[in-house]
Amino acid sequence: MTLDLSNEAILKQLGVSTVNDALLNQVSTVRENTNKFEAIEKHIFDLHGSLEKVNGYVALSNSRDLLKIKHHESANRVQNAEFNEIVEHWAERYKIALEKVNDNTYYIIGLNH
Repeated sequence: MTLDLSNEAILKQLGVSTVNDALLNQVSTVRENTNKFEAIEKHIFDLHGSLEKVNGYVALSNSRDLLKIKHHESANRVQNAEFNEIVEHWAERYKIALEKVNDNTYYIIGLNH
């Protein structure tokens, strides 16, 4: 199932309250750089919601034109372990390629086909 949301709607789904042209352009670039973005966007938003309980979230990366999955560095070890478990299970279930940056951050590369 594809949602085919506008760039503004994607930002709203990710919790961005102030939308500007730079962010809209960044979302366009992220969509182009993420393999089969439209096929996985619903799963991205579901993950974003699931991560709230462990102080995690999905957001635009400041350093790369991809979405990142991030966990607050102030979280405890139990939350860190749960965060990684949620992310890895999600990626395996929906066949999504990730790039692990460190214990608290992943980049979403796209559909792993």
